[in-house]
Amino acid sequence: MRKNIAFFFVIFLVFSLSADISKEFDFLHSASFSFKENVPYIRVLVKGYENGTKLDRISSFECNESRINAQSLTFSVSEFTPAVVKYKIAFQELAQSELKSHAEKARFWQERSGLETSVFVHGAIFSINKSTIDNREYFIVSKELFTIGEADKLLNKFRDLFPENNILLIPQTESTAKSVINVRTDAGKSYKCRNLLLVYPKAGFTAGEDGYPEGRNYYLTPSGKGSADLVTEDSVENILQRILPGEMFLAAPLETLKAQAVAARTDIFMQLGKRHVSEIWHICSEVHCQKVIWNGKIDSKFVQAVKETEGDVLLFNGTHVARAPYCSSAGGRTEDIRNVWFTAEKPYLSGVWDGDEPLDLDLSKESDLRTFLQSDYGEDNLKMNKRHRWEVRFSEEKIGSLLNSRKKIGRLVSVKALSRGVSGRIYKAEFVGTEDSLTVYGELNIRKLLDNLYSSAFVAYREKNEWVFSGMGWGHGVGMSQMGAISLGKKGRDFRFILERYYPKTEISKIY
Repeated sequence: MRKNIAFFFVIFLVFSLSADISKEFDFLHSASFSFKENVPYIRVLVKGYENGTKLDRISSFECNESRINAQSLTFSVSEFTPAVVKYKIAFQELAQSELKSHAEKARFWQERSGLETSVFVHGAIFSINKSTIDNREYFIVSKELFTIGEADKLLNKFRDLFPENNILLIPQTESTAKSVINVRTDAGKSYKCRNLLLVYPKAGFTAGEDGYPEGRNYYLTPSGKGSADLVTEDSVENILQRILPGEMFLAAPLETLKAQAVAARTDIFMQLGKRHVSEIWHICSEVHCQKVIWNGKIDSKFVQAVKETEGDVLLFNGTHVARAPYCSSAGGRTEDIRNVWFTAEKPYLSGVWDGDEPLDLDLSKESDLRTFLQSDYGEDNLKMNKRHRWEVRFSEEKIGSLLNSRKKIGRLVSVKALSRGVSGRIYKAEFVGTEDSLTVYGELNIRKLLDNLYSSAFVAYREKNEWVFSGMGWGHGVGMSQMGAISLGKKGRDFRFILERYYPKTEISKIY
């Protein structure tokens, strides 16, 4: 029924997967990717470089579909025309169960916003070997597309008007960037390459002072009048081996690393086609997507964790790619995704107790949270976990400076948790001062306001001339607690058990 409903308001986007990927610039801007030995290869942004950077230890490069032998080259970008990207305002994400009432919700937001609205499908259906997976998400959006300047103004306006909603911008590319890459080789020859350079590296390949692994292709694509981005194409599995060291401790048990590998792989497929839509790469190498460690040898333990879970992703309802967020420490209770990002309900991202036995406590009540904070429940209170329970103290002057930089409220009198999630994380707080009060929505916004506090699962009180924040956990608390996963691995639980705890109602499926 879900697919039939969706059919009435969207044409499905099905990614085309090609056995022999074309080097054409426009093709690389599509969502397509290639296969080698049945494993998907994706494109990843490595790093940006300025004009004049030397690419050394190469065997050849491809320019305007001609392959040219060279040991090194320097480049400069000219005739640059930036991509034209416009944006839809996304007012609300719809859960699959809400699709039947999409017309009613579109009318609701049209009345609230004054903009004509419709349903937008973000993502696509993938056909990978014999598997079909679906990473689509559904949003009520403005029908009109806006320039970045217009979109930013509207985004700020609607976020102020509707702070309890997750208002977003969804980009759509109208035209890709165009340019000329001027190349000079070590032999002194010059070339003008349209839009793209494909580089074939040798062992010890370098860009400027940075060294990179061989065994893959690298692209150079302009990012501005005086710079270009280095992009690589490699298998999802090889990329994951370089993601894992940035996401989990080497000392973690192998089964924990395997759970992390599945979560990270799932996130790659969940985000494909949704980010960096005007670029030739699918994901970047930073925390915005997932941190990729390019330099140095990868420890065999990380390699083993990836190889022993090859092709495994988390699916919900058989074909839908799950969201698989994780945090450093949940503190003993994970959080419902709706209370953190004000997003649609995800049945597999509801808060769970991070212990062998659930407790008869309601952490959305401050009295129960205070009781819980006195215990060591959850994550086994590992010695390496410095934020299972914590206390942060602010002087009157410091807390006053932080709050009054946002709004002049005078001296802080009280901190009220107006709304707490199932883990005790506050997502609506009121800071009452002698002159005024300040209401803040969103757990991340609350943490940022309080000098990047570890989490919003806290109770606050004054003690002499200080404000004391007593809390638990580090991060948003949604999905897998990495410290909890380490604890479970140390107990001998396998990666399937770990993933079942943090992403209940999902199943591990081998898609290739």
